[in-house]
Amino acid sequence: MPFFFVVVLVALGLGLVMWKQIMVWARDQLFPWVSEHLPWLSDAVKEAFVVLDKHATEIRRQVKAAWDKLRPYLLEQIVEFERGVLPNTYVRRMTALIRDSLEPGKPVKRLKVEEEVSWDELPEKYRESEVKGEGGTYRLDVTRTRDQELEV
Repeated sequence: MPFFFVVVLVALGLGLVMWKQIMVWARDQLFPWVSEHLPWLSDAVKEAFVVLDKHATEIRRQVKAAWDKLRPYLLEQIVEFERGVLPNTYVRRMTALIRDSLEPGKPVKRLKVEEEVSWDELPEKYRESEVKGEGGTYRLDVTRTRDQELEV
């Protein structure tokens, strides 16, 4: 399994998870506001969201199907963030446990990737802790998070 494939799949999953929240916001806040303030535009806005939703839902189904295929091979993926050695530097460490085969008794491979990242690439919770001076290490269980996000 190439690391790039895992990263792309995780990124797509993250983006599509937000679609549910966007639709709730549109139904609860955007549509009523447009109906009240721009009534002539109301039908067009709703129709635009109907078209977008068709595409987003199909993409979400495809991402879920891809995740379901990948998940038996990707046993665990953990990402950790911490301050680097030099000032204003940060390190992201990704560790994944991956199977090449689903056959019993086949060895599991450990993939480790470490890279320096910018402030903008840090998770919001970790940036918040850094601003507050709490710092330390931030750990994210990617597989568990994606499993929860892609539950139907």
